[in-house]
Amino acid sequence: MSRRVIGRLRASRPGQVVVEMLLILPVFLTIVFTIMELGYISFWMIVLNHSTYEVARVGALLSTPAAGGDPVDVNYEMQRIMNTIIRDGRAFVSSEIEQHPFEDPQARVRNSDLVVTGSYRLQLIFPISSILLARPRGSGRRVISTTVRMPIERPLQS
Repeated sequence: MSRRVIGRLRASRPGQVVVEMLLILPVFLTIVFTIMELGYISFWMIVLNHSTYEVARVGALLSTPAAGGDPVDVNYEMQRIMNTIIRDGRAFVSSEIEQHPFEDPQARVRNSDLVVTGSYRLQLIFPISSILLARPRGSGRRVISTTVRMPIERPLQS
């Protein structure tokens, strides 16, 4: 090949790099930002799971007959504790007491569980990944939730 043809080929390559970058960069950035968004969601899922577990522990202690537990008071206290752990006001907790269908033969008591569901309204950060991961689609938000079952201990009856 002549030097003139080689010179023209070299001169045309910078434009090719720009075109390739413009084609690949949006896809690459979408993948990177989606991975970062999934990390953000995972972080809040861990925080929500831990706080729901702690709230369920306190709720199970307050729901015992010795504590004189009233479900309305338990829900109020659990929401107060949840707002102390997650301070931005987007965390909610609900609970219900579920009776076991059988009686403990040794203790002669019917046990129950406190089922606590914690939910958090997560505001997604990055534009493209928030479209992909949001529920409902395109809203930029996602509600994550976790459920913890904690046994309520009943004192033995003599």
